[in-house]
Amino acid sequence: MKIALVGGTGDIGTGFALRLMCSHEIIIGSRKEDKARESASAIMQLEGANGNIWGTDNASAVAVADAVILCVPPEHLKSVTYDLSTSFNHQLVISPVVPMSYDGKFFRFNPPPEGSSALQAKSLLPPQIRVVAAFHTVPAAALQAKDRILKGDVLICGDDAEAVDMVRSLTMDIKNLRPLFVGPLAASSQVESLTPMLLNVARKNKIKEAGVSIISERPPAPN
Repeated sequence: MKIALVGGTGDIGTGFALRLMCSHEIIIGSRKEDKARESASAIMQLEGANGNIWGTDNASAVAVADAVILCVPPEHLKSVTYDLSTSFNHQLVISPVVPMSYDGKFFRFNPPPEGSSALQAKSLLPPQIRVVAAFHTVPAAALQAKDRILKGDVLICGDDAEAVDMVRSLTMDIKNLRPLFVGPLAASSQVESLTPMLLNVARKNKIKEAGVSIISERPPAPN
């Protein structure tokens, strides 16, 4: 699968690239094509990096992709998604974007009027584009540490069953991450709001790279 990382030159984009490039063709996107090319080249030079990766501008990356991961800060999501809307025609869109603020002491969930970043992206894209919310609670630093074994669950929200299954499969391409379906895209605000909570818990209790694992006291029911 061809995966475009819109705004993919930052920490989370680098993390997704390193974790997925062995199984998929990765396209680093940026407002500036030169910056995207430099980022892709730098990733390939990292120890242990292996796979197919290249860089171009965001619009070109989206146009050739099967799936798009939005790696942009929440304050830029609206403008970036709007500017790229004409480049979308069939792609699956994955939003790990978390709208939050920090006052120096406390992280707060700060959703847009649509209710969540995933719903905001959906409202700006062509109606046929399927949006799935996922990967909010996977720390970017942990993603980038390619030799580190990740632990935890990836909570997924989406309205289209096929799109959700695609994100499940993509999640399982990252060793030891477990995909769990939460519900429709309307539930994405619940999942997005977990990130500032985790950051507060981590900060107050000196925990590094906090994540989410859903536990049960009973074994799973047979299929």
